[in-house]
Amino acid sequence: MTADRTVASLADQVLDGARGAVARAVTLVESTRADHRRQARELLTTLTAARRDAPPAVRIGLSGTPGAGKSTLIERLGGTLTAAGHRVGVLAVDPSSPRTGGSVLGDKTRMPTLAVDPRAYIRPSPTAGTLGGVTRATAQAITVLEAAGHDVVIVETPVELADAVVDAVRAAARRAGELLFGTFPVEFALDVACVDRYSDAG
Repeated sequence: MTADRTVASLADQVLDGARGAVARAVTLVESTRADHRRQARELLTTLTAARRDAPPAVRIGLSGTPGAGKSTLIERLGGTLTAAGHRVGVLAVDPSSPRTGGSVLGDKTRMPTLAVDPRAYIRPSPTAGTLGGVTRATAQAITVLEAAGHDVVIVETPVELADAVVDAVRAAARRAGELLFGTFPVEFALDVACVDRYSDAG
């Protein structure tokens, strides 16, 4: 089977919502190999064209220090959304392992209920050394999750930096200048980034 036919088959499976295909597609867009980058561009072009007339997904960005409660919030929010009939995709952006390049924090393990929810999909995603946490591959992985039918996509990053919030806003906004996290205002993202301070204050 040629690479083009393989990519076309993968795109069809992603559009059908096959979890294994979604995992392979995200791995493909995260790869830095030249041949994988070409295949990823072809895949994303196909998925974007297939979703041209589909309603946009709600995109939510959360940023804060480790231990601030982001995973707990996502677990509860995601469960509420799936119970209401939504399909939720979560990209948990983690620091990269210096040895393997993969994610090291394992945020998926801190969302045990959502992780086994058939209407949810959680994917740890390495920063690949990118300041602010949100990478090129993050935006492309969002495209994959939306193509698979996830109408709410949450991006979590543990980095409490202004740049991370700005990056998350840009990844969440579908149109240039749209200062929204889906239906939430930018101030919501800034509040979540400082949730540890608020929790200390009671």
